[in-house]
Amino acid sequence: MPESANDKATVRSRFVNDRLTLGNYALSKASSALAQRLLQAPELRVFESERFMTVCAYAAFGTEPDTAELIEALTERGARVLLPVLMPDADLDWAVYDARFEVGRFGLREPVGERLGAQAIRAASVVLVPALAVSSTGHRLGRGGGSYDRALARLTMPQDGQPQRPRPWVCALVYDHELDATFPVEPHDQPVDAACAPSRLVRFTEPGPG
Repeated sequence: MPESANDKATVRSRFVNDRLTLGNYALSKASSALAQRLLQAPELRVFESERFMTVCAYAAFGTEPDTAELIEALTERGARVLLPVLMPDADLDWAVYDARFEVGRFGLREPVGERLGAQAIRAASVVLVPALAVSSTGHRLGRGGGSYDRALARLTMPQDGQPQRPRPWVCALVYDHELDATFPVEPHDQPVDAACAPSRLVRFTEPGPG
């Protein structure tokens, strides 16, 4: 394994272990604060006037910031929320959230609705992604499976016979101490436009609509 990969794995383990030290109360409080902060972003406020737009989100796993409050709020605003389904090759399929879940691979909570295919992410206006940390340059540290790097790379890939859509606003959800992190960045690592933590929303690109 290359040295940079070893270094990255070490950093990843440190952030995973740091999350394990947070108690349930702290996790719950931080998750609620994060949701309220993110819902004030102009990219999400637009749903109050333009309904039925698509947001790709995810059901939080383990010690990740809980996304339940956020998903419910987006649904109430009229957003069409898509949640990921992990496929055997570690790529991501997508299905519409309808408040029903089943247990998928590795114990992940996944929507039970019709699978829309890996290309469904291209219809989103906003994509919310998990991360263990985010660098000052807008790169995210994932868990190492590469699922989201593959999904995000798809956003800028040309598709035969279809016009190129504007790239969605991509925002990673993390805790405060996971912002401005330092870790090796590899060529396949996909950047994000912003990172939202309980105390602040950090942007790496210009704000979107609104």
